Amino acid sequence: MGMNIGIVSLLKVIADILTLSRGGIAIILLMAHDFEDPASIVRFVVLLTLIGWTTDVCDGKLARASGRTGGSIASMDFPLDILFMWSGGYVFARAGLIPHALYVAYSTAMAVAAILSRFNRAVLLGFCAPLAGLPLVMSYAYARPYFVTFTFWIIMALAADWRRFTQVVDSFIEALPDPGRRRILETLGRFGFRRTEIYR
Repeated sequence: MGMNIGIVSLLKVIADILTLSRGGIAIILLMAHDFEDPASIVRFVVLLTLIGWTTDVCDGKLARASGRTGGSIASMDFPLDILFMWSGGYVFARAGLIPHALYVAYSTAMAVAAILSRFNRAVLLGFCAPLAGLPLVMSYAYARPYFVTFTFWIIMALAADWRRFTQVVDSFIEALPDPGRRRILETLGRFGFRRTEIYR
């Protein structure tokens, strides 16, 4: 019994460490500089992005396996994801791979929308979607082998845990106002999406 409790506690600790690691990755991204060329910048961001998303996949699994999905660190999961995604875009903007003024404007719009919506999850996820896809787009333009690797990672992650992906979609839809939310749920239900109400 004591051993089981110890294992459960260990799983939760590892899950929390993985969650916090995305904050560390964000700091590394924000402090990065002096790259030789665009390809090296993209490779750096994509590599850290893949590490970050892998920790995101694993921390939820470990937390659910421990039976302890709540807690103060678990509540930081989504904010750290946002910071992590934004930091990758910041590196691209600072290096001039995307227009700096455009990124500043987008970030400002995201912040204003978050405040006005009282940090509505659907609003934040909507703004984060382009940020999440940016490393993939940039790798296609500047580091094609990394694009292939990133695409393969996405396919494997979806194949390994499609249900978790539907949970993320569900969390976005649940934050939408009615009647739009209800209609979207009914439509997606025909394609196999179901409400799960299980989150990190």
